[in-house]
Amino acid sequence: MLRLYNSLTRSKKIFSPIHKGVVNMYSCGPTVYDHVHIGNLRSFIVDDLLQRVLRNVEKYKVNWVMNITDIDDKMISQIDKDYHDKEPMQALGELADKYTDIFIADIETVGIRRSDITKLPRATDHIDQMQALIKKLLLEKIAYISDGSIYFSLENYQKSGKKYGQLVNVDYDAQARLTDDQDQKEGASDFVLWKAKKAGEPYWEFEWLDSQYPGRPGWHIECSAMSTEYLGQPFDIHTGGVDLKFPHHENEIAQCGGLQANFYIHNEFLQTEGEKMSKSLGNITTLSAMPEPLAFRFAVLQAHYRSQMDFGAQILQSATDRLHTLSSYADQMLFAWKDQLPEKDDSSMTKKFIDQFNLAITDDLNTPAALSAFSHIEGKVYSHETLKALEYVESILGVGLLSAKPLSSEEKALISDYDKSRAHKQYMESDNIREKLKVDHKLQISDTQHGPLVNRIR
Repeated sequence: MLRLYNSLTRSKKIFSPIHKGVVNMYSCGPTVYDHVHIGNLRSFIVDDLLQRVLRNVEKYKVNWVMNITDIDDKMISQIDKDYHDKEPMQALGELADKYTDIFIADIETVGIRRSDITKLPRATDHIDQMQALIKKLLLEKIAYISDGSIYFSLENYQKSGKKYGQLVNVDYDAQARLTDDQDQKEGASDFVLWKAKKAGEPYWEFEWLDSQYPGRPGWHIECSAMSTEYLGQPFDIHTGGVDLKFPHHENEIAQCGGLQANFYIHNEFLQTEGEKMSKSLGNITTLSAMPEPLAFRFAVLQAHYRSQMDFGAQILQSATDRLHTLSSYADQMLFAWKDQLPEKDDSSMTKKFIDQFNLAITDDLNTPAALSAFSHIEGKVYSHETLKALEYVESILGVGLLSAKPLSSEEKALISDYDKSRAHKQYMESDNIREKLKVDHKLQISDTQHGPLVNRIR
């Protein structure tokens, strides 16, 4: 039974979906003006882990929606810089196309399958839905127009009996200091829903009560509109980094009338030298700097998603070494020939491994405890039952445990010759074959009670 920490209740709760057998999940995706950094990727890896647990452990069908933000201040700043010779809407589309493709390639490289994401909608394809939601808020007097822009009135929202500050205890003084191009707002804590057109910027027409308000959406409105469009209201799970609790997710909830999702799952920061990784601090690392992207994913899983993760070269190397060791163990069973290993593990250690793994992973995605379960079997148990257990665990971790290149016919023949030489006590010949496998084929051979078992040298 899956228990998750819900930011709405500030406690771990047993997860149960609204609709039997189906989970509707929304993840705040990237702003596609540049490469995502590995701090961003930690968030998406956590989202992927969660949906894998929902699918493969809890056996739910998962509708996973992740938005693409392709219109905001950062996008406009980037097109001014890189596409200043093109028409704004064309430039916006080209920039978004470029970095959306790069983002998809990056997430697939760290084990997130594009096919598992049900929808990857772009904000600019949902302007109509955003405008409809804004008009609804205008009708309810929760929104107002000022100098061509449209703002959300926090005072009117609270007067309607709704609570603002469901995810965090709001510091209204701090919020009042947020400008975000909102100088014309009436209340210090109000936020923009629709920004008035500026020269040289992309814009869309907006008609309200026979008047025109050309402009572009604010940042928060897109997720309220798109999550409702694809998942309804309320839906089951909303995910994102802890920095999105406020103001982004808090504003999303308010725009949805106080009820958007039943569970909010937030992952902590990935830090470098004790600081949050961010472009503004200039301390970012992108995936291109990772020699083995799946080792980075493994490093992420070695820390609990709700704990801050301090990342560096030593942590990455340690994760790489550990993943290589586990993959080598998996190779030994994956490459065993037919009937070399027993079907069942009579020691019951494989069952202990799976029981501990499941207990940990369903306790708020406790990946450090789940990974420690390998101690029951690693290097000790070899059977088809154990291999199936590894296949199950890999379906959840997604770290490439069973992705080794299959043995070639030449490699299989050499291993067979090695076994025959050992059986006939032709040790010089077997040693020569061992060396050939190591040098020419990057294969390590080990003598066990089940005969020779091999693994790729990584």
